[in-house]
Amino acid sequence: MGLKHDPDKCKKLIEDNIDIEFFRAVFDPVRSELLIFLAGNGEMTIGEIAEYFPQNRSVISRHLDFMNRFKIVQRRKEGREVYYKANKKFIVDTFEETANNMKALMNLL
Repeated sequence: MGLKHDPDKCKKLIEDNIDIEFFRAVFDPVRSELLIFLAGNGEMTIGEIAEYFPQNRSVISRHLDFMNRFKIVQRRKEGREVYYKANKKFIVDTFEETANNMKALMNLL
């Protein structure tokens, strides 16, 4: 039985080769806006970032922490301040790897 006739095998193959949770993290509306903002503005503190968003600082902080877990942003602590910046190389590499994996998977189906 080929992959196109076995949805469970196909689903598993995609889940094993595509980081779905990474993309869920990136494409959340608030997180995607934060990512675009940081990509364009460079490294900033939570307070500086929060000034540009309607959500309160604690909400922004939770989003940034979540994005840090998926390596979408990098964080650095200096004294009492925490700085965040977009992890551009990792993001681009992940998108490229995903595109290559999807091409390979589509050729199997």
